[in-house]
Amino acid sequence: MDKNNIIFIIIVVIVVGISGLLLLIDYFNLEDKNELADQIGYVDIQTIFVNHPSKEKAENEINDLARDLQFELENKLEDVPKKDHQKLINDYQDLLSQKENELIDNIVADIKITIQKVAEDNEVKLMLKNEDILEGGINMTPLILESITEQ
Repeated sequence: MDKNNIIFIIIVVIVVGISGLLLLIDYFNLEDKNELADQIGYVDIQTIFVNHPSKEKAENEINDLARDLQFELENKLEDVPKKDHQKLINDYQDLLSQKENELIDNIVADIKITIQKVAEDNEVKLMLKNEDILEGGINMTPLILESITEQ
């Protein structure tokens, strides 16, 4: 073999080796990239709320409170003049509504925190409610539900 052939073979081996390394580096970079990064995501809040693990507990708590308040109200109505019945009923309804709103607000706050965390973890550019989407975007609802149930 002459000197020119050896140099040619060495150059080919170097080019093939470098090309292989570049392809390998590209492969690993693509695998590490988050496919959701810089995307616009959307979420179905109602679906998440309905499936939230704390929802059933909150409903049971409200039902128990309603039953207890109704029993307490019935006993108090016997001791209160009829003209004050409606005010007392309204007071109990307000108390029940306040507790219900508090429990709902806690669940909604947890949902918002989880949405923010999942969006940040996946480098999502923007998160919208599903009703605000006309076309496109990525449905993040399954990821949010998965994150909430893992908590």
